[in-house]
Amino acid sequence: MDERELSIIQAIGEEVRDIITAMKSQLEREVKSLVANAVKAAVAELPAPVVPELPDVQQLVANAVKAAVAELPAPEVPELPDVKQLVDNAVKSVVDELPAPVVPELPDVKQLVANAVKAAVAELPAPEVPELPDVQQLVDNAVKAAVAEFPEPVIPSDGRDALQIELEPCIDENKSYPRGTYATHKGGIWRAHEKTHGLRGWECIVDGVAGVNIKQDEERLFTISLEKASGLVEEKTFAIPVTIYRDVFKAGKEYEPGDTVTWAGSLWHCNEKTVDKPGEPGTKGWTLAVKKGRDLRDKP
Repeated sequence: MDERELSIIQAIGEEVRDIITAMKSQLEREVKSLVANAVKAAVAELPAPVVPELPDVQQLVANAVKAAVAELPAPEVPELPDVKQLVDNAVKSVVDELPAPVVPELPDVKQLVANAVKAAVAELPAPEVPELPDVQQLVDNAVKAAVAEFPEPVIPSDGRDALQIELEPCIDENKSYPRGTYATHKGGIWRAHEKTHGLRGWECIVDGVAGVNIKQDEERLFTISLEKASGLVEEKTFAIPVTIYRDVFKAGKEYEPGDTVTWAGSLWHCNEKTVDKPGEPGTKGWTLAVKKGRDLRDKP
C-alpha cells in the first residue's frame, strides 16, 4: 500500500469521524429533549398537594397569656405612710431646734448718705460764674446805634423863615384847617396843601419819630421798630450774647456764643459758633467755666 492510498484512507477516516461526531451530538440533543418532555408530562400528571389549614397563632398566644394572667393571685399592696405628714413633722422638728436669729442693729442709712453728700459738696470748689454783660446797656447801645443809622431829615430851604412859621401844637382831626397851615403830628411837621378835612389835605414835610418798639424774637435776638411821622416803619435786628445754659453737650449740635453746657462733669462757656466737643485737643470756641470736683467715694 502506497502513500496515496494511505492519504485517501486517512481522509475517509476523518470524514467518517466528523459524521459520527455530528450524529452523536444530534442523538444527545434528541435524548435530552425526550427526557425533558417526559419529566414535564410526569410532573403535569401529579395531583396538587393538600395544604393543611393552620390555626391563628396570634390568637392562640393571646388566649394563653390571658389565661395565665387570670390564674395569677391579686397582689397585696402594703399601706403607705402619710409622706406629707412625715415631711411636715421633720421640718417642724428641725425648725424648733434652730436658735433665734440675731438681727444686727443697722445704722441710719439716710443719715450716712446725707453726711457723705454734705462732705462731698463741701469739698467742691466754688464755681466760677462768668461775668454777665449789662443787658440793659447792650439794648440801649443797640437802640442808639440803630437810631444813629437813620438819615437826618432834610428841611426845604425855600419858603418863609422858620421863625415866621406858626405851628399848630397838634392836628385836631375834627377841625378843618386852611391851606398853608403848619402843625406838629406824630413827632413830625405837617403842612396843609389844601383845606383839610380830618387828615386829608395834610402832607409830612419834616419826618420825625412817632414811636419806638423793641421786640424779642428769639432768646438773644431783638428787633427794634422805628415808626416815623409819615407812617413809614424801619426795623433793625440785633443779637445780644447773653449766657444761656443748654444742658448736657450733644454731639453734632451747633452752639452759639454765650451758650453754656455740662460735659465730663464740668461747665463750659461757648465763645464762638462751634460744633466741637469741649475739652478735646484742637477744639475751638469753648472755655472751661467751672471745673469738675472730686468724685464721691465711700468712707469707712
